[in-house]
Amino acid sequence: MTNEKVAVLIAVDWGTSSFRARTVTSDAQVIDTIATSEGILAAKDRFEQVLKTNITKLEGYRSDLPIILSGMIGSRNGWLEVPYATMPTRPSALSQDMVSMMVEGLGEIWFIPGIMAVGENADVMRGEETEIFGAIEMLALSNAAMVIPGTHSKHVSVQDGAITAYKTYLTGDMFHALTSASILGAFGKTAALCDWFEEGVRFGAREGKAGALLNRVFTARSRVLVDKLPEEKAASYLSGMLIGAEIGELLPSQEPIWILGNGALPDMYKCAFEILEGVSRVVPPGGVVYGAVELAQSRKLI
Repeated sequence: MTNEKVAVLIAVDWGTSSFRARTVTSDAQVIDTIATSEGILAAKDRFEQVLKTNITKLEGYRSDLPIILSGMIGSRNGWLEVPYATMPTRPSALSQDMVSMMVEGLGEIWFIPGIMAVGENADVMRGEETEIFGAIEMLALSNAAMVIPGTHSKHVSVQDGAITAYKTYLTGDMFHALTSASILGAFGKTAALCDWFEEGVRFGAREGKAGALLNRVFTARSRVLVDKLPEEKAASYLSGMLIGAEIGELLPSQEPIWILGNGALPDMYKCAFEILEGVSRVVPPGGVVYGAVELAQSRKLI
């Protein structure tokens, strides 16, 4: 008797700056992963070549495996622009909005749509929807509030297993812009958890009128000059301030807020919630895989 894992799906998460492909079992266990820096910007005009070269190296690869792609590869700047789905959105509905194309040597490959919000609060997401549905499946959630930190942080509402609303915050983008193209980068560009990060979180989350944050961010320079903020802590203070301003929108909350992400950011956000006396939990890794499997099953690809 063998315990060998059998691949039923190739799940590809293809973003702006990164490419990840996995061979996956029917119960969302990963057999093998390949990750490169060949995001859609680096792979432009050679998407087919990048996909073929990478997935054929995966352990468990077979030419008959269905291939499903999520992320910016389905955007206007990607391989094939896939129309956005509307809300409320469940996996069963989103899977029916998936779009396929034939690729010589690979057969039919499938693109997962993003999700849009319309009106004066128009918004878009691509890739996060797969992670969200995966987290819902992994954690057996029905109703939840989620935060997906990153360059474009997302706050997501889930009701009865459906994505019903979300907002995007340019927190990571703003931190990068301020430390790279403004005077606020003079004292450093790397943030870490520390007492000054905590100070920034509290200051950023304070109530104020619409222009308050524009004034507060300048203190990442002025407090260095006159108020004993160490230069090497200025970026941490600024990062905390932007995160505090962002998550202050969610508090107070009677239910735990789920943090979905990779790297150091989930821990930084969890710390920020604790500073503001909010309750949060970090989603375990693997959401994007669970989401891809669920969508493939809903579409009867596996």
